[in-house]
Amino acid sequence: MLIALVSGLFTMLYSSDEEPEPQTTYIKEISQARRQLFEGQLVHTNTGSLKLVAGAEPRSFRAEILGGWRPTRAGEAQAPVSTGAQIGVKLHCSGAGVRCLPLSSERQSVLSEEDRATWVWDVSARHAGKVSIALTVTAYFRDSDTVLLEKPPMTSRVDVAAPPGDGGWFSWIKDAWQWVAGAITGLGGLAVSVTAIVTAIVMVVRRRLPGADTEEADAAERVRGAGPRTRSAREGRPRVGRPRTRPTAARDLPSRRRGDAQREPRE
Repeated sequence: MLIALVSGLFTMLYSSDEEPEPQTTYIKEISQARRQLFEGQLVHTNTGSLKLVAGAEPRSFRAEILGGWRPTRAGEAQAPVSTGAQIGVKLHCSGAGVRCLPLSSERQSVLSEEDRATWVWDVSARHAGKVSIALTVTAYFRDSDTVLLEKPPMTSRVDVAAPPGDGGWFSWIKDAWQWVAGAITGLGGLAVSVTAIVTAIVMVVRRRLPGADTEEADAAERVRGAGPRTRSAREGRPRVGRPRTRPTAARDLPSRRRGDAQREPRE
């Protein structure tokens, strides 16, 4: 019996030495993974070369992480970055209706000096003004969400130019079409008369085309001057009907008759 107790105690002590606590194992694994990281190269599109235009086609933003090194090209910028793990790259955009649409996987592996990974986004803006674009690079522990190391965000301020000819008649056509599209959306997909849509667009275009304001002013002037000109025209137009008898002719008629009677010869 005593031998069994000693043997059980020895087994418990031996097992505790062979199996360390889970927290200790986790710390060792994270520390080892961080030591395995090495410096690589981040090459990305220079935000100044995007030349964003409000309402224009999206511009491509590209980021590439290499385990080695390569010279940059025109329109590119570079920065050192830690590699040797699973890498996640995000592009954060804010302001002036800007949108960054990812076209590739967020996380990719760069485990050796020969590895490289590429990320691409479509960047577009709806309004002119200033926007903020930030690039974030994160190294993860294996395929988990545990962060080994994260590079501070690289933030840039970018100017979004107004579209050429903004404020002209073409922009009013575009605004009219956007209004019609919004109306259709607001109606929940109900049928809308094509004639009504075309009429609305034509009315907006006629009001905004060059010279339309002058034509409207001339029409208003003609309406304001219609009263006096109509009266004068009525006074100057010859009347149709019985001619008016001159008062003097009426007064002279009796005297003429008396004179004629006096001139008749007497019998």
